Amino acid sequence: MSARARATPVGDGFAPYVWSADIDVVAARHGLPRETVLKFDQNTPPQPGVPQVPVAESFARLNEYPDGSYRELREAAAAYTGLTADHVVVGAGADDLILLLAQVFLRAGARAAIAPPTYPMYRIATTLHGAAVVGFDEDADLAWVCNPNNPTGSWVEPEEIVERVRRAPETIVVVDEAYVEYGARSCGPWVDELENLVVLRTLSKAFGFAGLRVGYALAHPATAELLTERRAPAPISGPAAAIATAALRTPRLGEVEATVAERERIGEALAAAGYDVTPSAANFVFVRTDEPLAARLEEQGIVVRSFAEGIRATVRRPSENDVLLVALGAEAGIPVGREATLVRTTTETALRLTLGLDGTGRSRIETGLGFLDHLLTLLSFHAGSDLELEAGGDLAVDEHHLVEDVHAALGGALAQALGAREGIARYGSAVVPMDEARATAAVDLVRRPHAEIALGFGGDRVGSLSVSLLRHALERFAIEAGCTVHVDSAGDDDHHVAEAAYKALGQALRQAVAAGGDGIRSTKGAA
Repeated sequence: MSARARATPVGDGFAPYVWSADIDVVAARHGLPRETVLKFDQNTPPQPGVPQVPVAESFARLNEYPDGSYRELREAAAAYTGLTADHVVVGAGADDLILLLAQVFLRAGARAAIAPPTYPMYRIATTLHGAAVVGFDEDADLAWVCNPNNPTGSWVEPEEIVERVRRAPETIVVVDEAYVEYGARSCGPWVDELENLVVLRTLSKAFGFAGLRVGYALAHPATAELLTERRAPAPISGPAAAIATAALRTPRLGEVEATVAERERIGEALAAAGYDVTPSAANFVFVRTDEPLAARLEEQGIVVRSFAEGIRATVRRPSENDVLLVALGAEAGIPVGREATLVRTTTETALRLTLGLDGTGRSRIETGLGFLDHLLTLLSFHAGSDLELEAGGDLAVDEHHLVEDVHAALGGALAQALGAREGIARYGSAVVPMDEARATAAVDLVRRPHAEIALGFGGDRVGSLSVSLLRHALERFAIEAGCTVHVDSAGDDDHHVAEAAYKALGQALRQAVAAGGDGIRSTKGAA
């Protein structure tokens, strides 16, 4: 007898989860270069989250099992959601918890309510345990509620859900809040009152850690205890738990605001082009259509998620979203200028940096070093470039690795954003006074990597930053950017000396990256 013949029977309508085609398959299928394929199908952020604990430290005890109680992770999740640790159950992503809930509360002959279109894992988990899928107008042992809903992005206010939970005390109501950070409100505050309410959360979406496979459930302590008893002994790896704990203790969700703004821009552009767009409180847009849009987009190297009711597209970076809009015949709006994103991970540091040269000087910087954040904010503002940076590292040792790697990444991003370095002014220089301090800076952006940095500090530290590191850091910036940088700053106040230096460098870069005719400004004709 075959293994399939021996398998436990499943309920009607069971079908395994199916992923969209991966990049290599799409490229081969349509004869496209691999690097031109864009995936809008997975509902994850365009860039990964940045671990706030050193990667080497999180891998230091791979020979040991993790703490099966996950006390620190549960405490961090509880603090993040305004509850206590006895309300929290952890799992290997929300999917693991969905399967656990079905295992605990469903069996052959049971009934689970689902309102399609919605996340397919609810039907999979239900039918795996031989239970029947029913509508919300029928009595059920368990009800799956995705809020905001995947794939439509629609949402319901928590008070409405809670009222339904109160009216159905014999039904376990599971509210999946995977996308709640993007604009909806949580049912979490009611779990202490309602023993039949379970709320699911994840670090895969807004936190950018889908690869870690970390999720958690919020439930009445009695329900949480039951679920923990039935759960695998240690479903999350030690490194994943350490990274997730740090992320929940100090949430860095600045990317959410940009994603929401892009979601609204995409939705408005598609609606203006005549598409039926569902209002969304998630990190994606849903277009209702019976046309084969997904197939047509894939031919152009654009992968979206296809449903019987329409297509779902995840919000990515603005320049990538513009590609989608153009492919759908929508007005993309103001074109995105020269931009580069760099992700860098070592055993000592991890960071994600996006630099837009044609910006307004807007910045969002989080390194864990306040004065370094301040200096980079000044640099971004005076350069007229937009800078987004999240970084973490082994600050328990000292700040050396983080400061150096941040400047190296900034230089690398500048090199990427400049591309062939054609049509730029090439040179820039500035003199900046800062009270008693005075700084000069000069840059040459055509590829002659060299640095002359003279910073006249009288001491070693300003706030949390050892300013003696800045000379070498600026040298790394110049080398990675492939340009010549001269910075000279002196004064009586080390705070002012550093500020003047970064302001002057920013002003010089603003001049050098500006449009300056055609080709490369060199008598040699080469960068």
